[in-house]
Amino acid sequence: MEYLPKEIVKIIEWGLKGDPERVNIYLNKLIEKLMQEGDVDAMKRLRALQEKAASPVTTSAIGYNRQLPVDGESRLELADEEILDPKNYKVILDTNTHSLIEEFIAFVKNVDELEAHGIYLSPSLITYGPPGTGKTQLARYIAGRLGMPLVIARTDALISSFLGSTSKNLRNLFDHVSQRSCILFLDEIDALAKLRDDHQELGELKRVVVSLLQNLDAMSHHTVLLAATNHEHLLDPAIWRRFSFKIPLKVPEEKERKELLKLYFGSFQKGLNFDLFTSLTNTMTGSDIRTLALDAIRDTVINKLDTVNSDRLVWSCIRICLNNNIITENPSSQDLKAIKKLNSTYFTGLKLAEMFGVSPATISRKLGKREANE
Repeated sequence: MEYLPKEIVKIIEWGLKGDPERVNIYLNKLIEKLMQEGDVDAMKRLRALQEKAASPVTTSAIGYNRQLPVDGESRLELADEEILDPKNYKVILDTNTHSLIEEFIAFVKNVDELEAHGIYLSPSLITYGPPGTGKTQLARYIAGRLGMPLVIARTDALISSFLGSTSKNLRNLFDHVSQRSCILFLDEIDALAKLRDDHQELGELKRVVVSLLQNLDAMSHHTVLLAATNHEHLLDPAIWRRFSFKIPLKVPEEKERKELLKLYFGSFQKGLNFDLFTSLTNTMTGSDIRTLALDAIRDTVINKLDTVNSDRLVWSCIRICLNNNIITENPSSQDLKAIKKLNSTYFTGLKLAEMFGVSPATISRKLGKREANE
């Protein structure tokens, strides 16, 4: 094979900088190209060396400090770090969102090729939407796919009680991630980047926004940045402009809900009517569905049951969808109508009467005879 100098140069460059993760990224690229070109022997030799070496470059030998920076006042670390196995993080997304995520991952993997064509863009992505729609899970999924550590900023440690210290903390964190191969994840970025025309905010917090913007502008195009917010309307417009990808995450649709149910119930799927439970989870987020499944599995294991109790699972769906406000002994007309709306075919008047231990006549009176029979 005619060796590609770009991969070799990058492996040497990041090896000298003491960045084993980045060395492995370019080593994987070289191995992949060797495989594509049919040089199996060379590919196997490199793979064997990679597997044999627990740490391709020892950071201690060259004095590079991987310790996360800390707040000067509290001495708390400014971030947490996670090493992700992509097998443990699967995401269920609609087709359009999935395509955008794949496009972003390809962007990160090809940042050097883009640079070679004079395109210098920092790989950055922000997700936004209601709580529980999978923003943090998605960040972990992306980190796992890219084979890079995920450095999750700790907002409680970043925001200091000392004037000016928050900006200093931000600079220290950005300096840290710029020296290594990793992904910086700013969760709840709105806590750091609120609108500067918000008159209720102190001048110091407005200066934090300026500091954040300056750090974003100074980022290397090798630094991968992910961010998330539940309150996109609070973000300063200048922050939005710093992100190459802006992806909304919504409450899952029917197809995604069924896939999530099957994913989370795993080996406990036997006997479950997924069409029914897909309809009963209509208003749930991915987080709600995960909680629903884990609670049902826990109940199954503790009670030594062979299968998940479907009747209990129906009640769990009702409680989550109605914000746990359902009255099981004497339901109001409003409660009954809300339940029936989840799946009118399943929740007939007779079924509701059975569930609440009342007569069908009581259900008819509360719902109206016509609605009870529909």
